[in-house]
Amino acid sequence: MRLLRGNRYRLQELQERQDWLSGVFEATWVGKDSHRAGGLVTICEVMLPEGTSVMTQSILRTATITLANVGRHPRIPALWDAFSDQGRSFFVFEPIEGESLYQRLRYSGRPLSEQEVIECCLQMTEVLELLSQQSPQIVHGLIRPEHIVVGRNGSHFFLTNFSIVLAGGATQFIAGMERSRLSPYAAPEFVRGVVDARTDMYSLIATAYHAATGVVPTGISGSIPPAQRINHALSSEFDAILTKGLRAVANQRYQRPSELRQDLLALRSVSGSLVSSSNGNAVSSSISAGNYSPAPASRNGQRVQEAPQRNANDLLPPLPIRLTTDDADEERVLLLPRPEDLPPMKASDDRVNAALLLSAILVCFIVLVILSQTFS
Repeated sequence: MRLLRGNRYRLQELQERQDWLSGVFEATWVGKDSHRAGGLVTICEVMLPEGTSVMTQSILRTATITLANVGRHPRIPALWDAFSDQGRSFFVFEPIEGESLYQRLRYSGRPLSEQEVIECCLQMTEVLELLSQQSPQIVHGLIRPEHIVVGRNGSHFFLTNFSIVLAGGATQFIAGMERSRLSPYAAPEFVRGVVDARTDMYSLIATAYHAATGVVPTGISGSIPPAQRINHALSSEFDAILTKGLRAVANQRYQRPSELRQDLLALRSVSGSLVSSSNGNAVSSSISAGNYSPAPASRNGQRVQEAPQRNANDLLPPLPIRLTTDDADEERVLLLPRPEDLPPMKASDDRVNAALLLSAILVCFIVLVILSQTFS
């Protein structure tokens, strides 16, 4: 077990690792936080080349600000901490209690119902629409069944495990990768370093395909068999959505999350067992009121300690989050500029300015009196 940040965090179990180019990788751990009574947290370890370079610090700064901002959304884990230790960078996230789609498929041994998959996709399109509206756009980059968590009540879904590298805009570590090094849920253009909202939508629909059929979306020469051929219970309309969303050419797929959402809403069941649109509006109202409390969750099927309730006052830790080193010199690197680093404000003497203004007014008054006597 590794101890980090002055023994505050303890890495317990490696959950997964994603390797990029140039020795860059991201590893996700289950950890414990001694400042939260030993509660479980999710810790993402990031290895970038030349950890002290301006480029690397810029990537880490951008990722921190990006993930802190989107972590306000109730279906995205909040970023609680970011720091450096022993030459590597770590991002600490709120734990989400529940089970991933992958674990649900594995434990049940059968596909999810069509309406459950539709509801999952509807909630995820809400998240992807938020990401696409940012400037620049934010890309999750790693959407797959392991990274969509079903909350304890079974009707709320959460998107976890954002790529830190892509959140920092570092697509140079992706372009040119071999397809075999990526998950089968990654869009074809991903290997060229082309990532945008359509890339995430492809991964979401590939995940939906797996959830609805129980089969990973792969095929001969890139041709994925129709989902209805595998699961005859699926409607032809939902099969058409999956087929369009998994086309190899990005311009032939859904172009915006709202476009996909519109087609999904047409198939949504009126069953009261699922989250209705009116409930969704209630959730939005709760968010704006600052009293939304999402169901706490887990990683990869492991139940973890319930996360504290989130409200308007504690959605984010105060910025700037510090990316710090725990070396002997305790050097601290701020992700946002320190006040003393900002350019000085222009100095001025308010008393002098007031005196000059008063003198000008008196002169104008005297001139007016003289002119009035002259013409009287």
